[in-house]
Amino acid sequence: MTAFARIAADTLKITPQFSLDAEGSLKLRPVLESLAKGSAVRARRVVLDLSEVDHMDGSGIGAIAFLRKRLLAAGLSLDLSGAHGQPLALLRKLGLARSFGLAEDRPSFWANLLRPLPGNGWRGAQA
Repeated sequence: MTAFARIAADTLKITPQFSLDAEGSLKLRPVLESLAKGSAVRARRVVLDLSEVDHMDGSGIGAIAFLRKRLLAAGLSLDLSGAHGQPLALLRKLGLARSFGLAEDRPSFWANLLRPLPGNGWRGAQA
């Protein structure tokens, strides 16, 4: 099932309530195609709310990329919201989280690893 909500005069929010895997992407495809055509929607901005999505794979990424490409061609924008768990980790791993408007709420693993300990500064290896 997919829920729709108009959250502003120019913004439409779509909330898929299933995994965005091969099967889920097929369920979402007619919705994405109608949005990409722009005939059913008078919004300038589309928000894909992933708060109900617990799993996503390459098929889901492909569906999102398809929608974004078509919306941009029509002069519309696409943002993602509510991503958590495995879908958020996948979007981060692929470097897509920031480009889809998902804020980085924590520094990366490497930033934490290379950060100096409080009060010690960076000393490096001692011979």
